[in-house]
Amino acid sequence: MCGSRMQPIGSFQRRNGEHVLVHRCLGCGFERFNRIAADDDFELVLSLPTLPPRANDGRKIPLWKEQQEVELDMSLD
Repeated sequence: MCGSRMQPIGSFQRRNGEHVLVHRCLGCGFERFNRIAADDDFELVLSLPTLPPRANDGRKIPLWKEQQEVELDMSLD
């Protein structure tokens, strides 16, 4: 990440129901994912474009892979 401003470009929903905001760096295009917090304006989040689930490096995640990650997360609890 180059330190430029980040712009929200959309959101996606993980298989476990969690909503995630996607921000993209205006300088280099790096993408960062942030879970929706309780004090976020959920209506505003829903007004953003819906994106397919992505990996931390910006790749789209196949749905079966997303399900495996949810199952792994649940086994760590």
